[in-house]
Formats: sequence, structure tokens, C-alpha cells
Amino acid sequence: MSGRGSGIPASPDHLVNQTSRRTHPYVLAISALTLIATVQVVRTASVWDHRDAIAALFFFAFGLLAQVLGYHRGTGRIGTIAFLPYLSIAALAPNGAALASVVGSVTISELLSRREPIKVLFNVAQHLLAVALAILVYTAVGGGSLLQSQVNLIAFIAMYATYMTTNRAVVSGVLSIANRTSFQRELYVASRSTILNDILAFPLVLIFAVMYAKLGATWSALLALPMVGVRQLYKTVFDLERINEELLQLMVAAIEARDPYTSGHSQRVARYSRVIARIAGLNARKVDQIGTAALLHDVGKIHEEFAVVLRKPGRLSAAEYEVMKTHSAKGAVLVGKVTHFAALVPMVRGHHEMWSGRGYPDGIAGDAIPLGARVITIGDTIDAITTARPYRPARSLEEVRTELLRQSGVQFDPRLCDAVLSAENWSELCLEVEIAAREFPVDGRLVEVGGISAVRASMEFHAP
Repeated sequence: MSGRGSGIPASPDHLVNQTSRRTHPYVLAISALTLIATVQVVRTASVWDHRDAIAALFFFAFGLLAQVLGYHRGTGRIGTIAFLPYLSIAALAPNGAALASVVGSVTISELLSRREPIKVLFNVAQHLLAVALAILVYTAVGGGSLLQSQVNLIAFIAMYATYMTTNRAVVSGVLSIANRTSFQRELYVASRSTILNDILAFPLVLIFAVMYAKLGATWSALLALPMVGVRQLYKTVFDLERINEELLQLMVAAIEARDPYTSGHSQRVARYSRVIARIAGLNARKVDQIGTAALLHDVGKIHEEFAVVLRKPGRLSAAEYEVMKTHSAKGAVLVGKVTHFAALVPMVRGHHEMWSGRGYPDGIAGDAIPLGARVITIGDTIDAITTARPYRPARSLEEVRTELLRQSGVQFDPRLCDAVLSAENWSELCLEVEIAAREFPVDGRLVEVGGISAVRASMEFHAP
């Protein structure tokens, strides 16, 4: 996925082909696991009868509709509500009928979408694997066909959790390989905005399955309409988040347009800050807050007095530096005008404070500096070192490591430095720097990071 040596990046088409080949072993491994799980279901489950077949046909149609209504969620994912019919049929007919229903709806929807064979294989396999494992767990916990028995709530919860966990893990795995990202990062991206929706959707699955068992297909078809509304809920939530993010990106891009040498800087710092915050063990909500604060950390530079300074090609004079030192406080004032961003204000204001107390604007030290600001400080430094300036070329990640070691306990929080510089975490952060350099290049050009230049390739796989 990268061009080396000459510094001329490979063509996107070539990179996509490389990406596709890189995922082949993983897709084949998932397909093999799917075959094993499918055989186990068929071997241990009861033989399906005509009632199972009719239910399978009904949920095949519903599943196909859900797949057709899938929507792009970015980062290679396609969101669907297919888990609703798939889990319903798994509870109604936990045998080969459910598997046949799933295979039929996914395969036809994939063929209609004209996706590449490897993606068709993967999407069919990952849905089938999730359903097969869900059925095995469901029956192992004591669940039975709702066409013949009462609801076992514990078994139903276990089935639901198994399906969701399997789907997210398998999709995150293939995307981490395709995009050369960490599995943890892809899993976090997949889960952070949909977990609450998944919890709220659980009763709908249960109600739908029970309604079909008690009232049959006709009345259940009417209930399918609000199910489609759940799809719209998922899409609306995602669209709102994307619009908010894009508006912030637009504002930041307008500010950075004054200085082509910092193009993409805030986006990259936001990416690094998110990784550092996760390394620090913060919860998803705090990670998102820090990521947003990092995106806005230089918003104060929108004031006119910074325009001339930002366009200066060389190093700043002492007077110009004093002007630049006011941007964090002015940025905090701007961010504070948005009620929703109240928690971000201390992070934006404090991102140039130093652990030793010699930073600005307030000269606070140690733990008095907001944790988010300490995280952003490290992310800001990483990007400053690894991107070129008019007066010096970009420097290597090894030099970043040296700087973090040298300034630990001086500029940076020593505990954060220790966490970031541990072997596993440092590898994850280095990978994130490479990805960010591809996604947010300086002035529209690829950034060289450790001799690597590349373009992110797109993969599309289903996720709830």
C-alpha cells in the first residue's frame, strides 16, 4: 500500500489492488470459520419444517430490503439494519432455515450492488458466521425456536451480543488489514456512535420475533415498517455526526488556508490526540472530547492579527512570537461561545502549557494542566516534528521519540510519555502518523513519514 525509494506514490488503482490482495488470506480464514460454524449448526440443530421454511422466506425478503437500504458510514463501512431480520429468524428457526435466509438475502444484495467477488465472499461469510455463532450460543444457553417455545430472555440477550460482537470484530479486522490501521482503532470507530442505538434496537428484535411467532407474517409485515424507521434513525444519527464533523473541518480548513505549511495540521493533531487519549485509558466520551478540542486547538488564529505572522516564510521574531502566544487564549474564548463545547475550553486554552510551568498563557504546571491539554500538547508536537516547515524539512519518528524522552517531565506529562513510548503503544501511534499523513496531506501533497508515502485505499464491508 505504499511507494518507497523514489518518493513517487503508486497509483490509487494499484494501491487498491494491493489492498485487496492483502485481505485475501483473512477473508479465506473467515470463510473457513464460517463453514465450520455452519456445519456445527446443521449437525446439532433440529431438521427444519415447513413453518421454518415460511419464516425463512419472510425474513429473507425483509433481510434483502434491509441490505438494499444500506448506507455508507465512511471508513469502508456500510451500515445496515439487517441484524433485525437475521436475529429474528435465528430465534424463530435456530437451524439451517435461518442460515439459508441469511445467505440468500446477502448474496442477492451483493450481486445487485455488483461488488468485487472478494467483497461478496467476505460479506456473505461474515453475516453467516455472526448468525451461526449466535445460534450456537442461543441454543447452548437454552434458547429454542419461538415457533414452538416461550422466550428465554437470557438466551436471547446472549444471541444478540454474540452477533453484534462477531460482526464488529470481523469487519474491524478486515479494515485494519486493508487500511493498515490497528484493530483496536477500527473497533473503536465502529462502536463509538452505535452502541446506544444497538441497545435501543434490542427490544425491537425481540418484539418482532415474538410478533411473528404469535401473529404470523401478515401482521409482522406491518411491524416491519417501523423497523425501517430504525434504519433511518441510524442513518440520521450518523449524518448529523458527519455534518457536525464536516462543519468543524471546514472551519479549521479555512483557518489553515492562511498558512499552506500547516494544511491538515489540526486534523492530524486530532487523530494523534485521540490515540494518545485511548492509550491513557480514557473512556470513549472523553476521547471524543479531546479529539474535538484538538481539532479546534488553533481556532484562535482566525483573528486578523495572526494573518501576517502565519504567512511569514521564516522563523518568527520575538514580537511576532508574543503575538502568536495569544492564540490559545483567544481560541478558548471562541470555543466557549458554543455551549456544547464548554468542556473543551480548558483544553484549547491550555494546549501550550508545560509540565514545568513555563508554558502559556497561564503558566500552570503538572496536574493543574487539564489532561486533555496535556494530550493535545504531545499530539501537536508530533505533527510539528514530522511535517516540513519553510525553514526545515520534516523529521523522522525516531526524532519524535527522542524529543518526547528529552522533554518528559519538562514540557510533557511524564506519565503520558511513558505510556506513549511503550513498545505496543508506540507502534500504534507510528501507524496513526502514517495514516494521517495519507489522509490529511500538507497542501494536497502526500507527506513523507519515515520514507513512506501512500494513499488510503477504500474497502466496503457491512457493519450494523
